[in-house]
Amino acid sequence: MAHPIAPAPEAFAAERLRSIRFLGLFRLIGISLATAMNLVLPALLPGARAFQSDVRLFTCYWLVAVAVFWASRRSERITRFVGLDVPLVDMPFIYLLQAHVITANPGLQGPGVASVMFYMLLVLAAAFSLQPGRIVFAGLVAIAFSVRLLRMAQDGPQFILWAVPILAGVAAICVYNTHTTLRLVARAASEQRRRERLGRYFSPEVAARVEELGDGAATGESREVTILFSDLRDFTALGETLSSEQVVAMLNEYHARMVDTVFAHGGTLDKYLGDGIMAYFGAPVAQDDHAERAVRCALAMQEALAGLNAERAARGEPALRMGVGVHTGTVVVGDIGAPRRREYTAIGDAVNVASRIEELTKLHGAPVLVSDETRRRVGAALAFAPAGAATVKGKARPIETWLPVDAVGAAIAAEARKT
Repeated sequence: MAHPIAPAPEAFAAERLRSIRFLGLFRLIGISLATAMNLVLPALLPGARAFQSDVRLFTCYWLVAVAVFWASRRSERITRFVGLDVPLVDMPFIYLLQAHVITANPGLQGPGVASVMFYMLLVLAAAFSLQPGRIVFAGLVAIAFSVRLLRMAQDGPQFILWAVPILAGVAAICVYNTHTTLRLVARAASEQRRRERLGRYFSPEVAARVEELGDGAATGESREVTILFSDLRDFTALGETLSSEQVVAMLNEYHARMVDTVFAHGGTLDKYLGDGIMAYFGAPVAQDDHAERAVRCALAMQEALAGLNAERAARGEPALRMGVGVHTGTVVVGDIGAPRRREYTAIGDAVNVASRIEELTKLHGAPVLVSDETRRRVGAALAFAPAGAATVKGKARPIETWLPVDAVGAAIAAEARKT
């Protein structure tokens, strides 16, 4: 039987802290009212004097309640005792108070049976711990004290046969409800992590579609996609002139612009490669125009970089230059990796070719280069100019590359030549 994924311990610690603080406040208010009634009712109703408990015990109980309430507000360490305070504090005091009434009034009916009701409520209070073991412990203590009190009462023994099953049933229901709650919380936490993972890799539209597909979207499959690689030029030399904090800040600012652009075109972020990015289009959700999306995304990324460079220039910082390579081919996409650490990614020869084309942007001095396969897949949607053929590692024949020459692409290329 598979066990549910455990929710974050910090979340449960915070919930237990809230629980013990709530119980501490509830206990203090309840005991304060009970203490007042124990003093006032016998004076107002002579018949209630027989039910009056030892005032000294009530005072001790009230002082302990104040101490627990104060401690829960001052220290988070007290969360380790949530669920134990009920059987170790409340139940013994209830026993002593009820035992005093029964002993002082041997023929009085009611206190023994009433104690069973008190212990039922205390078992329910112990369930706030969200720890089945402590609920069971509270149930056992409640049964032991209830049986003892019923034996002390004159007519109490006849009620033991129903008191024990009732208290055991209440504890069992609380344990079952706790297990159910833990499973629901674990499932919700798992779903939240899944949504965060989708938001990390996919655009909002693609993420919504992946959620509709469910686990089927993570199954490995062969798919024609268009892969995009980007890389900052001369980043190593630039990084040597900056502090580590400045390098991180620069990369965060750069990646934020680029990833937003990828998502805006319906792409999937595969991974960060230091100062580079790998993304692809056409998976996990099929896109008939994935090649066109990728090329337009590459051009838009250069536009976004131009905007970023304008801001950097205003701050007196050097401009960044980037090369983007795009290639279309068949890959395997899906959750790949070790059982404890998988990630949705694409693998295959087409990925290597896209990376090599990105490297060729340095050789050609071009901001964006696309493969012949991508150019053919785009068709007449965009215009391209030949950038020449180049031999790349792993390929027997040279790869034909192309430069987008639409209005945006031409402006970017001209800007690149100036820098």
